Order: sequence, then structure tokens, then C-alpha cells
Amino acid sequence: MKRRFTRTMAIGLLVSVIMVFAMAPQALSKTIVFGANTPGSLFYVMAAGMAKTISANSPNKVEVFPQGGTVWYPMLESGEVDFGIQVPGDILTAYMGDAIYKKPTKGKGFALRTLMLGSPLMVGFLVPDNTDIKTVKDIKGKRMPVDYGAFYSATLTIKALLANAGYSASDVKGLRVTTYVAGVRTLIEGRADLTMGSAGSGITKELKTAKGARYLNLLTSPEAVARLKSVHPGYYPIKAKAGRLAGLAKATTLLGKDITLVCGERQSEEVAYQITKALWENYKELAPVHPRLKFWTPNRFASTRAVVPYHPGSIKWYKEKGVWTQEMEDHQKKLLTIK
Repeated sequence: MKRRFTRTMAIGLLVSVIMVFAMAPQALSKTIVFGANTPGSLFYVMAAGMAKTISANSPNKVEVFPQGGTVWYPMLESGEVDFGIQVPGDILTAYMGDAIYKKPTKGKGFALRTLMLGSPLMVGFLVPDNTDIKTVKDIKGKRMPVDYGAFYSATLTIKALLANAGYSASDVKGLRVTTYVAGVRTLIEGRADLTMGSAGSGITKELKTAKGARYLNLLTSPEAVARLKSVHPGYYPIKAKAGRLAGLAKATTLLGKDITLVCGERQSEEVAYQITKALWENYKELAPVHPRLKFWTPNRFASTRAVVPYHPGSIKWYKEKGVWTQEMEDHQKKLLTIK
């Protein structure tokens, strides 16, 4: 009886050890959800590329949730989404609980944290080739979309572009549209004289085919740049090189805004650390996914252009790499005081 018991115990112990080793990888792994825009958008393609890289180079498996920030911001707080991709205008508005985010957050905003800043999104005033509009000063009284409804970041961008030129929405014949694509389509259909265009977007190619396309240079005087930044501190002038992108037959100064990865304040330090580490160490895997991802490089990740505070998990990685400077620490403290 004693011998049988010992043999049974030995077999049970062996099975237990095998089960522990078999389950170890699963125990270490976690499925995390990446909020992005809908399929067909630039952000969806970028998110899919980053999700693949993070999944291959961290303990986490990443799934893309194809919805805009208005949907996934609340899900960061409930834990249904772990992190997401957006532009600084929308991020800061959501963080502060302003405009379209005032009602759902009761003015408190969402508890967002920055993981990293990535590729610059470049936008500007876009006109057809056969127009007499040569500079931003020529747009007064012209027809253009100024209200993008629920796409508040586009409305905010228009406000900044107009401010740079020294104008406001009351100085033009404003149109209301529902999406960025719809805004460019008003120009294709002849219902507008100019619109906001994002460099490299598919709809600008349609405009180029239909009517030609040309971007207007932003003004770069200190006063004009100050007006731009007064609308949003995350906006800045950026020189777009001449190339094959529609509207950029020659180098042009556009509005730049850094595409940003954010998570919720409650996200674990370990997950934030792993996401940051995986993209830092394997960023070269991103460039083949989309041309804009070739600018998603570590030298941009920790930046004083961030508009909401960094997450402690990312800060931990940046400190290990020696890029969390005193300037970054001061910027972080400043961001923590804005609400």
C-alpha cells in the first residue's frame, strides 16, 4: 500500500511539473487592446503594424480595436482597451474634458497618460491647381469647411490654420462636414475653394487627379507661430519636402502634430514599460508597414511636445536609456499641474 501511494504521488508530481511548464508561457502572456481608427484610415494601418511588432517582441499579444478615440477613451478607464493612437489636439481636449468631451466626462476629462510621441502628421490648406489663391492671406472670404462635427481634432486644426494666417472662421464662408474625407471632397466637387488636407492621405490623391493639388505655406514669423500655438500647444510648423505626395511639388511649410500613443492612468507600469521597450528596440520593423512609420523613431518618443503627462512605465524605460532629462522632468511636472 505504501509503495503504491509513493508511486501515485510521484506520477502526480510529474504531471504537475509538466503542467506548470506547459502553462508558463500562457501565464506570462496577456492580450492587450490597441485603440485605433476604422479600417482604411492611416491610424488603423499604423496601429496594425505596431501591434504586430509589440506582439512579436514582448510577452503581450496585441489586438487592434478599430474605433476612434471618442469610443475607446472611456474604455481605457474600464480596462477594455489598454492604449491607443491619436493626435495631440484630440488628446488634450479629451484630457481636459472640453468641447465634445465635456458632457461625457462632466468636465473632468479622461485620465490619460502618454507612452510616446511618434511620426508627425502634416496638414495644411489645400487648393486646386487652377486657383488664384497663392498664399494664406488670399483665403479671406473664400468657401471652406470649418466645422467637422464630432471630428473635433479636424475643427481644431482648421482653427489653428486660420489663426496662423491672422483669421478666424468668421473671415471665410464656412461649411460644415462630417469627416476629413468629406472636407476634401467639397473641393473635388467644386463646393469649396480650399480645404484642410493631410499630406499623404488617399483623398488628396483623388484631388490631384481631378483638379490638381497644391498646399499653401504656413506663415513662420514669431507672431504667426505664436497664434498657431495659442490654439494648441502641440502644433508647430514643419517643412514638408518636395516629392511624390499630392500637393507637394515643392518644399512647403505645413502644420505638424505628433501622432501619440496614450494609455489610461490606471494602466500597469509593467504593460506600459513593455510597450515602450518593444517599440524602442524594434522600431525598424515599422518602416516597411507604411511610409509614415519610418519616422516612428526613438529620438521622438520622449519629447517636451507631449500634451499630457507620461506614464511611469514609459518613464522607467526612458530613464534606463538615459533620455529622461531634467528638461523632460520639468515638462512632466508642468503637465501634472494643468488639471
